[in-house]
Amino acid sequence: MDRIYQIMPPFLQNLALSLYGVRLRANRYGGAYSGYKKELDGYMDGMGDADRVKEFQCSSIRQIMGYARKNVPYYAEQYRELPSESKISLESFSSIVPVLDKATLKSRSSEFVSRARNERVVVINTSGSTGSPLSIACTKSSLQKNYAHFEYFLNSNGITSFDRSATFAGRKILNPNSGAPFCRKNFAMNTLLCSSYHLSEKNIVSYINELNAWAPLYIDSYPSAVYDLVCLAKANGLAFGKSPKCIVTSSETLFSYQRREIEDFFGCKVYDQYGQAEMAGTLAQYNSESLYTANPFYGLVEVLDDEGEQVKPGESGALVLTGFINSYMPLIRYKIGDNVTVANSEGAFIGNHALKISEIIGREDDVVVTPEGKKVGRLDPAFKGVVGIGGCQIVQHALDRIELRVVPQGEATDNGVAELIRNLKERLGESIAFQVTKVQELEKTKSGKVKGVISKL
Repeated sequence: MDRIYQIMPPFLQNLALSLYGVRLRANRYGGAYSGYKKELDGYMDGMGDADRVKEFQCSSIRQIMGYARKNVPYYAEQYRELPSESKISLESFSSIVPVLDKATLKSRSSEFVSRARNERVVVINTSGSTGSPLSIACTKSSLQKNYAHFEYFLNSNGITSFDRSATFAGRKILNPNSGAPFCRKNFAMNTLLCSSYHLSEKNIVSYINELNAWAPLYIDSYPSAVYDLVCLAKANGLAFGKSPKCIVTSSETLFSYQRREIEDFFGCKVYDQYGQAEMAGTLAQYNSESLYTANPFYGLVEVLDDEGEQVKPGESGALVLTGFINSYMPLIRYKIGDNVTVANSEGAFIGNHALKISEIIGREDDVVVTPEGKKVGRLDPAFKGVVGIGGCQIVQHALDRIELRVVPQGEATDNGVAELIRNLKERLGESIAFQVTKVQELEKTKSGKVKGVISKL
């Protein structure tokens, strides 16, 4: 089917994508969606009641553990000696239940699938940005619950899934040699689908014209794709027409320098959301807030230090997630491999649930390791105020050697790179040598994502 799609003229591709959109709309927003969304709205309105949140989480933990022990082979074996779920409280949960690491999930994934099957099952494949994809099984109703949570996030920022939108993501809607137009239309979802793979100096005028003609109410994008668009547009003196209501980003770490440039160009705010195919937890900037809220009705979110203890407000640690909505492939105390910083404020925790998150640092392997053994993540402050760079990847080849892959922008690139290296040395020390490679575009994963740090260690 993909081969036939690729040779279709644009108007037939629009039709094909719209027919596919009809199916997506039914799968995501049919069935259990409406009832659960109404229920979710009620829960979220009461999120300020800490006792209510704790009661919900305790009940959900007991329910998911009881189901998993009875129906899921891995947990039936691993939880055999644990106390019955009725004796597990929120306070004792983390001391009784072991952490599940990603390597175990990948190597024994079939053992995490429920033996009880009473409705249609959907299989979701992760992008495998670290080189090892993972397949997640869920029921159709679980998928609809997941989209109800995403809809709440959109609604809290003044938009809906069916508002006129433009999307930049990893899907390949055009073949590599396609010319303009570089966007296609999914009329069923009211969405302009924009190719992330054809953004270039040569094509940027067409992209801006197509976006202006569509006039989206919001843009949903990987941070790297919409940032590339902004850098190319600014370098060519192009302007966006009517400002969207907001920009929504997800799937990659959103860096502060990207947020500044995107908001400046479009004249609206950027709201970021963290989710994953595993459906184990969600963090989002709800209600136009700058902090992320770890949704306590989606799952239990723990943030742990290297010793496995809960961090304090203002500290960073590893995300450990227990999902409530996908009982068909439940993930309990799942260390997903991402790090966050808990907000340094009152109300940052409800019990052992990290409610307020100040920043999403990114993957554990998205760090630079210095010759002294120090691990440094979140290097985007080094880019603050730097001009002449349209994009950059930090590639660590050895403890004392880093390659900066730089996309030049204008005539100030060399000065910008020199300033960036000075800023990086202030954070990483003087013992690392920097090599600069100028590139036309940054390396992407198979799913079209851009990693800010690539470790070759």
